[in-house]
Amino acid sequence: MKNILILGAGAQGNVAGWVLSRAPEVGRIVLADIDLRRAEETARNIGSDKIRVERADVTRVEETTRLMRSGEYDLVVNLALPEFIPQVMLAALRAGRNYLDLSSTRCYEIDDHPIEQLQHAEEWRASGRTALINAGSAPGLTNVMAREGADALDEVERIEIKDYSITTCEEFVALWALPVYVIDCATEPWIWEDGRPRRVSIFSGEELYDFPPPIGARGKVYLHAHEEPVTIPLFVGKPVRYCDYKIGDPGIDTWRFIVQHLGLMDERCVEVGDQRVRPRDLLLSRLPPTLSPQRLTEMAAAGRLQSRCMVLCDVKGRKDGRPLRIRLWAESADLREACRRIPGASDVSLQTSVPAAVFSLMLLRGQIRRPGVVLPEMLERDERALFYQGIGEHGIRIRMQQESDAA
Repeated sequence: MKNILILGAGAQGNVAGWVLSRAPEVGRIVLADIDLRRAEETARNIGSDKIRVERADVTRVEETTRLMRSGEYDLVVNLALPEFIPQVMLAALRAGRNYLDLSSTRCYEIDDHPIEQLQHAEEWRASGRTALINAGSAPGLTNVMAREGADALDEVERIEIKDYSITTCEEFVALWALPVYVIDCATEPWIWEDGRPRRVSIFSGEELYDFPPPIGARGKVYLHAHEEPVTIPLFVGKPVRYCDYKIGDPGIDTWRFIVQHLGLMDERCVEVGDQRVRPRDLLLSRLPPTLSPQRLTEMAAAGRLQSRCMVLCDVKGRKDGRPLRIRLWAESADLREACRRIPGASDVSLQTSVPAAVFSLMLLRGQIRRPGVVLPEMLERDERALFYQGIGEHGIRIRMQQESDAA
């Protein structure tokens, strides 16, 4: 039987813990968080006797290393906020544990360490352990779809990733960590162009895009700070001329007004009466916390909260000398159906953490064997097939559409 340490007991910990606790090869799961009460609430919501909780402060690398060593864990699943990824990953390396996370903290305009997790890549390879990084939805699902599209082409011209959601509620709620989203909004996005990543202006690249069902609507998206344009062209297996990532929702221009025009993510202090405050600190302090699984379940049951999200990968290039466009997208449950499948899950947490849980099970089963730091776009056809099968068991299916002679 396999033992797992999950760090982070929020929305993602709820879904990942639920899926992993139902796997027959998993014997024990420790759900750890700096907020012990939140970990206990999430564990009760998951409802499995495989789970126990602990308090963990992941900012303390030595303390986290000791926790990882003490439990004989086969895998550490890092679902803490992105800012803590370097500390947790270093602790996992020192503790000799396999590791998984959902994103990167920083991207760089250099080839040897384009993302922060690759700084210890040689040590990971030498350890014989696997660190599967960026293994959620975006990045994660998006990277797998990009590889699928690239493999179907002889030459890849463009990989364009879209992330769109529609949420309706009588009050302003957060389905995931809003501070992470707003910080990304205020960070200059990366695009990949002609062999190099480069930064562009925030809220640039405005586009109206026709999303397939179940979104089935035209939505506005903007370029957004994300990992995929930096990592995919480097690790997808063939040259890519251009890559970008765009995000949107029906209220995206409100966020543009708040961040870009009002400057409420500025770091320079402004005078308010007789006080000096940083607009960024004020805005981040006023954002609502992510809904607890219990609260989300109540709102979904009452019909007060509806949401649906989609990630899509639009790959263009040439096959047998002719232009070919391949669109792949993840078709998954809306919020109400997600909550029915996994209590307390939203459409966002389901689409993010089911892939993470499936990747985790693949690591535990030896279905991803390569040592070192691994990204989802590195996975080969047989590995992707197992991944598709796993997420399909929880209602996430990858759809693909091809158009010949596309412009």
